[in-house]
Amino acid sequence: MKHIRKNYAKDALFRKIGLPFFLIGILLFSTCQEDDPADKIGEIQSINNWILENMQTYYLWTDHIPKSTDKTLSPSDYFETLIYDRKNIDRFSWIQDDFIELMNSIAGINMEAGYDFQLYGLDNKNVNGYITYIKPDSPAEKNGLHRGDLFTAINGQQITYDNYQSLLTQLSNQHTLGLVATYGSLIITKTITLPVVNYAENPILLDTVYTVQNKKIAYLVYNLFADDNGDNSNHYINELNTTFGQFKSQGINELIVDLRYNSGGTLSTTEALAAMISNRSASDLFGTEEYNTYLATALGKTYGADYNKTYFPNNIEKRDAHENIIEQTPINKLQGLSKVYFIVSGRTASASEILINGLRPYMNVKLIGETTYGKNVGSITIYEEDTEKQKTNKWGMQPIIVRFTNAQGFSDFTNGFTPDVTASENPLQTRPLGDTDEYLLNIVLNEIQGNSLRSNNVNLKMNVIASSIDMYPLRRNTFIPAHKVHKALFPK
Repeated sequence: MKHIRKNYAKDALFRKIGLPFFLIGILLFSTCQEDDPADKIGEIQSINNWILENMQTYYLWTDHIPKSTDKTLSPSDYFETLIYDRKNIDRFSWIQDDFIELMNSIAGINMEAGYDFQLYGLDNKNVNGYITYIKPDSPAEKNGLHRGDLFTAINGQQITYDNYQSLLTQLSNQHTLGLVATYGSLIITKTITLPVVNYAENPILLDTVYTVQNKKIAYLVYNLFADDNGDNSNHYINELNTTFGQFKSQGINELIVDLRYNSGGTLSTTEALAAMISNRSASDLFGTEEYNTYLATALGKTYGADYNKTYFPNNIEKRDAHENIIEQTPINKLQGLSKVYFIVSGRTASASEILINGLRPYMNVKLIGETTYGKNVGSITIYEEDTEKQKTNKWGMQPIIVRFTNAQGFSDFTNGFTPDVTASENPLQTRPLGDTDEYLLNIVLNEIQGNSLRSNNVNLKMNVIASSIDMYPLRRNTFIPAHKVHKALFPK
């Protein structure tokens, strides 16, 4: 039996065992302390059978799964043997040994200090870190870290090309950053200690409205497509809807959506945001979805000929544990906009790119920043639902199962979208997000005012070698709603 569910984590129950009982257990069962090797092999093979069965059912490239596989491998290694051309085709399918951690990560919940960063190569050896934004009410904010801060060391070690990958693994525990500031020829350094917490990131970092030359310009910094923090409340998507209701009531004339740090999220939120921006309705095609033959057949039998078509929604839907719609909230849609501006970067990926691609047939979409990441496919969360079987199989998979195409049939953006105006953040010239003199925002505001775009030759292009998104690669995904596929494969 295959099990798929929405991408939100269920409550976990943990039973504590008292010390006296534990000691008695040692005395009574000392001869059984070590696992039987045969049992361990059988357990691994059972997990690998589960992996193979699900991949054969859901995987977009199921026809390329090898006919013969080695099920004695560890589950993570075995999963890799099923992937179709990891380097050139499927860069995104994922497996993790704890499905609850996997779903928490999808919902933006991670053990962290609450800051986003990028690493830049300075020369052939040394690497610097640049704080791109601080998450509200996080340890980073409470300990005085700010956007634009530069750091050169983690836990007392200078960051270099040779050690930066290993140093990044230390950031999920309490750690120190060695900060540096330069004033003329004077270099000032200090060390800051940052504890970590299980932090749930709100996707809306900033929203505001500027009045410029009698125009009302809305600005939204949106960092993750998420319905909620995993509690099935729709809290985040409802907050996004409220924000657009406020934009609408203020009668905005222009809209800027900052996606430079947004690497993906849920398709349902993507489609809802597209409707908020474009004022399109459920009669307008957002795009089509391509599945493997087996899934396409099952979906076609359940939903008919239009099984793979998605439309701009009119409502935000909330579903119960049985995938029944229990609540619908009308979407607040802006009216009269023919153009939208997106600030983008190399981290702008997946759901962000699907949003851009889906809007292009209906609006003039302007991109300012860097070429986007290039991801036109989506995944779904698969895990063993049977609580008894979970005792030996806690693995969770996120295989690619669908490719997205817009209403005009375009889907070839695997090399990313090239911006209309190329510009890059410069850590040495940083201003707060939302400041009208912040480099990328200022370019857009000048464009809206009809001024010549600021020349990019004043901006120093930095060699970005890593970022905080590399610690949470699942963020670089589009997650489709499970109920559609679940209903087709497991009808009541």
